[in-house]
Amino acid sequence: MKPLKQQKEIWILGSTGYVGSQLTSLLIQKRQRGDFPGRISALGHRTILPWVMQRTNFFMSSLGKLKKNKFIDYPPDVVFHCARLAGKTDRGRRAAAKQGYRANINLRDIFEQLPKPPTVVYCSGTLMYGNTAKIANEEQSISPIAYARAYEYAERPFTRELSEAPLDVRTARPAWILGPDSWFEYFFYRPALELGFVPYYGNGGQQMSIISVEDCAGQLLHVATHGAPGESYNLFGFAPISQLEFAKKTAKILDLDVRQIREKELVKKHGKTAAEALTSNTPITTLHTEWKASYNAVDHDLGLMIARAVKLLEMR
Repeated sequence: MKPLKQQKEIWILGSTGYVGSQLTSLLIQKRQRGDFPGRISALGHRTILPWVMQRTNFFMSSLGKLKKNKFIDYPPDVVFHCARLAGKTDRGRRAAAKQGYRANINLRDIFEQLPKPPTVVYCSGTLMYGNTAKIANEEQSISPIAYARAYEYAERPFTRELSEAPLDVRTARPAWILGPDSWFEYFFYRPALELGFVPYYGNGGQQMSIISVEDCAGQLLHVATHGAPGESYNLFGFAPISQLEFAKKTAKILDLDVRQIREKELVKKHGKTAAEALTSNTPITTLHTEWKASYNAVDHDLGLMIARAVKLLEMR
């Protein structure tokens, strides 16, 4: 893949979402420093972020309504696919997955028909591996659980159902992405303020791999610039940690104790899908050791990363 300085056009689908907005911010910073002289074309839907709209070639549209002429007018070197149609319930997620599947078939066909097909970096997740008995690398078979069951169906046009056309799709599977407005806020930080202790769920022994939202964006970009065609990449920042140990690190920062929330209580309050995700054993590693070693991480200490997320939440 050619260096960032040689790329003329980068598209970000889902540029106003949690990961997409961080990636958009990173590319804007790199353009300001002169590391990326090209144009950023950004797709957003529903969420309005003025700074994205002002600093990119922005399109407000749903994923399913994108037309080929947009990519003819602004031909991409790379497309970051961070757009995931969501639903609030299992039924809603299944319906959204069907819409996402149709939209992705259309997108894949558009990209394959372009005079110069782009590199596609598709942002997926590690719940695709399911509950793993051992640490999972990119050769681990796909066995999606929880939210990933619906998401996996939507991804198939860019994963299982790629045609023989020469389309370079690189699948990125981030670990648990930590930052404000994430699972950390809703299942650890807010409950800690409400209950007076930091919860851990189930037996607490389940292993988690964690990455900051900043390093998730950075590693996504690294997949495009330093990855290889057709490969999958696990994105993570640290060695796996048990959820109990993670809760203890958080509790130390908040000066609180930890306490168990049993799976039955978790199901009652948040439903089976959330419970399955929070009690899953999903430690990951990567086969791409040289690729990982060549990435310059933002966060090197998990405790400091948690503290930063807490500070940002306290400032709200």
